[in-house]
Amino acid sequence: MVTYWPNTQSRHLNLAVAKIFIQTYKKFSGPLNNKTQTNIPTDILNNHAKKQLFIEVLIQIEILILDITEINLDIISIQQLTNKIIYDIIDRTIYNFINKLNHNNIKQFSQSSALNYYNQLFFNEHQSLIYNLIIYLIFGSDSIDQNKFTFHYFKTPFNYVQLLLENTIVQISNLITFNLLENHSSIKTSYEFFTLNYICQINYKSIRSISNFKNNLANYHWINKYIHYPQNIYCSNYQLSIFSTQGIIYKNIYFNRTSDYIKLSKFQLLSILYLEIQDFIEPKINKTIIFLGKIIIYILSELISKSIQICSRAIIQKINTNKS
Repeated sequence: MVTYWPNTQSRHLNLAVAKIFIQTYKKFSGPLNNKTQTNIPTDILNNHAKKQLFIEVLIQIEILILDITEINLDIISIQQLTNKIIYDIIDRTIYNFINKLNHNNIKQFSQSSALNYYNQLFFNEHQSLIYNLIIYLIFGSDSIDQNKFTFHYFKTPFNYVQLLLENTIVQISNLITFNLLENHSSIKTSYEFFTLNYICQINYKSIRSISNFKNNLANYHWINKYIHYPQNIYCSNYQLSIFSTQGIIYKNIYFNRTSDYIKLSKFQLLSILYLEIQDFIEPKINKTIIFLGKIIIYILSELISKSIQICSRAIIQKINTNKS
């Protein structure tokens, strides 16, 4: 039986929010390793540090929901302040996460990297979905734009909202970890930060491995920015990062992203143009290949048939000659 998310502010919504936070917290006790085919920033963290970071992000989201409810912000105000709200979650999480690390000689985290390329794409790609998650948690599904999702907003599955929450936790944790990586003047200081604070995954406990890891992240970022991101907008697709019994996996959902289309750069639009050309040419190429294949098969079958007939006649003639 499908459980649906409450439609309006009520006691049922409060209970649903409490339940979703508890269920998400329990998932942190399971596998947290990356089971996708791409590198993500949190891969550099060991299981303990990763779990603590996820917990801290969840706590800050919970505090955020309580604060917004207490000051009684309306939907329009939340929409206007979404970026600031997300920045507050990030800043508080970074502060608390760093202060809980074991090493005393910890470098002060700087916000100078707040406008780096990873952060810019993060807000372009995830801001809208995080905004919708906040609306679900505070006002219920009745306040959601029904054109954004495939199902009627009155019939929003409970598990769907949970997936949005899990994705938000993973994405914010990725952004925080990336900024921790970039918040150092050299690879050496990055290496010291992650190893001396006992948060580094064992496969990255060398300067070379951390350097390779950062290069792989940067390479995938540009692929995502100029290929995956614009194509997902064009296809109204969104790739969620969620927790499963195997670890962190991807799940694709429909999400109307028409408003993001006009924000794409000329280079990003080239990726969409490629899809257009592919959609136009590929069916014609397929039809041509099928047609040529049929011709080739027909010619070969005719040749084989004629060859069999000629051989049969030759054999019959030889048999008749021997009888004579």
